[in-house]
Amino acid sequence: MDIFDKLGPGLCPRCSMAPSSGPFTVSPNQSIGGQCVCRGGVQLTVTLGHCSVSGRQRVAYQISQETVPLPSRTSSLLGELPSVLSPLPPSPTPSSGRLLCWVLTSPQTLWTRAKHIVNTWGPRCDTLLFMSSKPDLLFPGTVLALATEEGRANLYNKTMATFNLLHDGYLDKADWFLKADDDTYVIVENLRLLLSRFSPDKPVYLGRRFRRFVHQGYMSGGAGYVLSRESVRRYVRALHHGTCTHSTSAEDLLLGFCLQKLGVPAGDSRDHQHRETFHPLWLGKLLCTEDILPKWFHQYNYYPSKVGPDCCSNSSVSFHYVEPVRMYMLDYFLYHLSPVGGHNPKLGETREE
Repeated sequence: MDIFDKLGPGLCPRCSMAPSSGPFTVSPNQSIGGQCVCRGGVQLTVTLGHCSVSGRQRVAYQISQETVPLPSRTSSLLGELPSVLSPLPPSPTPSSGRLLCWVLTSPQTLWTRAKHIVNTWGPRCDTLLFMSSKPDLLFPGTVLALATEEGRANLYNKTMATFNLLHDGYLDKADWFLKADDDTYVIVENLRLLLSRFSPDKPVYLGRRFRRFVHQGYMSGGAGYVLSRESVRRYVRALHHGTCTHSTSAEDLLLGFCLQKLGVPAGDSRDHQHRETFHPLWLGKLLCTEDILPKWFHQYNYYPSKVGPDCCSNSSVSFHYVEPVRMYMLDYFLYHLSPVGGHNPKLGETREE
């Protein structure tokens, strides 16, 4: 399994130190067990395929099957982090690094929603993981079972458990970590274009910026948000040290509050024309020239919200509340349909009649 594959016998999976009691073995077909006190005074107990962290902050997860990340489709040519306070013009060559996408799902929606992500935008990520509370070896994607309960009240518990898992098993395998719901559609190529403006070695997180409750704003959970590798490192360290704790079920709000405390800036993900790229609602509602949007939409947006064609960037990254049939529609329109003589987004060339 990824968490243990670089360890030798007798080493702790979290800190690579000798355990205080009991051996750690990672040879094939042997058990994994024991305890150690890692850096920061966090005690780790490990059993085969199951880890739990005890101390000030407790999270737990269980790996249901081995994950093999897809080969990276982009290089890791990364520049310095530009200002995250204002939007920048598009980069001519989007080189963002390795993208890990994790989808928050459940046993009840794994086959009715998450399956359609596997069939549409999901494989365009370098690594695609589905976070649930139960394993499912028949599912056509990689499902990681978190030792948490389901329901809105447990969303932040699942988020904390997920980031601990990603930190331990994938921090050296990805540069960017995108969270999406199982009814979110992501245009991965446009996300890579956005990320090419930033460095994963600098703290930053991006998404649809909301303004309530957190001074610098926080990112909508439904629209999806992405953290740099450095942001994930700081966040998990804060969980282990008790700097950030669980106080409400509002996953996106709590994450934003914690990241502000840690000095991780909320980046501006708008395009060079100040149009939004992450969208917490379905495209149809946003495009309507009559304002049929819910009141909270205008109240929560960090920047002035617009309706009609100016609602959305031509390089939009995500849409929320996307029913399965609409995922296939978006996929067809984006990657297959092209007007005669128009620009073919799949081939990148002008097609003659």
